[in-house]
Amino acid sequence: MIAQARITSDTRASVHLDNEVVEVEGADLSELRANVKQVFITAAQIEDSALDVVILEPGARHFLRVEPNGQISPREAGPEDEDLPPLPTGERPSSSLQPSGGAAAAPSGRPGDPTASPWDAPSSAPTYTGELPVARTHRAGRRRAHGAHASAHSAASVASAPSASSATSAVSAASAAPAPSSTPGSPPSAPSARSAPSSAGETWRARTADDDAAEAGTAGPRTSEPVRQRPDDDGRPTLKDLQATTARKPKAKAAKGWQGFLTRATGGVISPRPGRREQYEIDRLERIRRPLDGPRNIVVVNLKGGAHKTTASLMIAATLGVTRGGNVLAWDNNETRGTLGWRGIPTDHTRTAVDLLHDLDRMKAPQASAADLDPFMRPQGAMRFDILASDEDPGSAASIDAQAFTELNDTLSRFYRIKVIDTGNNVRASNWMAAVRSADQLVIISTVREDTFNAAAWMIDELRATGLQTQVEHAVTILSHSSKGKFDPVLRTRLMNHFGAHTRAVTEVPYEQQFVDGSHLDWNRVSSATKEAWLDATALIIDGM
Repeated sequence: MIAQARITSDTRASVHLDNEVVEVEGADLSELRANVKQVFITAAQIEDSALDVVILEPGARHFLRVEPNGQISPREAGPEDEDLPPLPTGERPSSSLQPSGGAAAAPSGRPGDPTASPWDAPSSAPTYTGELPVARTHRAGRRRAHGAHASAHSAASVASAPSASSATSAVSAASAAPAPSSTPGSPPSAPSARSAPSSAGETWRARTADDDAAEAGTAGPRTSEPVRQRPDDDGRPTLKDLQATTARKPKAKAAKGWQGFLTRATGGVISPRPGRREQYEIDRLERIRRPLDGPRNIVVVNLKGGAHKTTASLMIAATLGVTRGGNVLAWDNNETRGTLGWRGIPTDHTRTAVDLLHDLDRMKAPQASAADLDPFMRPQGAMRFDILASDEDPGSAASIDAQAFTELNDTLSRFYRIKVIDTGNNVRASNWMAAVRSADQLVIISTVREDTFNAAAWMIDELRATGLQTQVEHAVTILSHSSKGKFDPVLRTRLMNHFGAHTRAVTEVPYEQQFVDGSHLDWNRVSSATKEAWLDATALIIDGM
């Protein structure tokens, strides 16, 4: 497709890109042309390829090629250019723009060159990179995923300290800038505060009140301060120009399999892409590391003891800590004596969630920091997550009711991106229900056994009966094998079918010898197969958040 710009007046044009029309405005014809050029340059940078364009003005057409680096050069018209609808013939718009320095622009747009088109630009000529006074866009089909904010500046704001926007945000700026209001018969909007050069090599400067007075014939003695030049006024690149040329993320090179061997053997001279399995692993890590727009709660539930809730909570937290890099908390929200604190790496203190609750006022203070939480947390070393244990006295643990849970949760959310919450076995306990209601992702864990399966199935029915069916339907079910190579395939199929009918996803994790003795979690001893299975499960969990 040939990209088009249709110049309909001295101040308005429409740029037709692939499935997108950008309405462009300028204070005068020269600024309008500069803005149109910038839209084309940005489109070429987004596509990372040269763009053939045609610019239609009354009585004239300009056939150009726009490079991603900003170079604009003439081109020969091709067959695709022949079907372009003409503009109505008439007098070519003219500009009364005075370039900085006082010399009037030549009619051609380039001083001293009567044959050059005003759209021609030398290969090294810098182009306009300021904010575009562009009004509206009309979208057809897909939208471009390049966002930026731009606004038209008043003369006062430009004269004080205008900010330059990079070339790569120009098209999006066109989309984001609000349209100036206008109605038929209303006076035209005020001209842009920034004057544009009519040709390459002229200097950009801010328009001042003295310029307006001079045009009106009422100029008096100059009393205004010297105009501060923008960093790009002399044509040299700015920081944002440098950032716009930052290389894209390199394509992944194979590190495993025969592809990885070939990469290593040739010193990277031959570097095939990762194989299917390795690419899946790369994509899985990207899913787990996906940025979240706020703190999130993962709540692990089953109403039967021995269902591997604590093991699941530890493995989810460890997988997140290792892959995402910290800010993860495993929280034992058990109304009776929980064992999460015992299963983690031991610390030299025994403080619990109850102790934190008693000191919560200090933690709520605006000046409180993550360091203030350290006396209550049990760090898990290289696994990069913390544990908040439940109290060993069941009577004290029961003091954390729904209100106390909410207060703890609100405070902890200030310091942790993700909280993995282990729960007890009582669906009637207020803190259990508060945790489930707070869940951004519910995780139903069950061993492949009849008793734990029945407890989980009854819990699902209870949650649906209490209005929490949305939590259930969004949940992830994890089936944990409690014995090595021994399970009833018929029972497994029943579980898969039942939980698959109720929850968003069902996955399985293998038997792990380290979990049998109930000792603290040692990541280095966990088998590769178990880590892989928990990576799959964790990716499914993050998908839902």
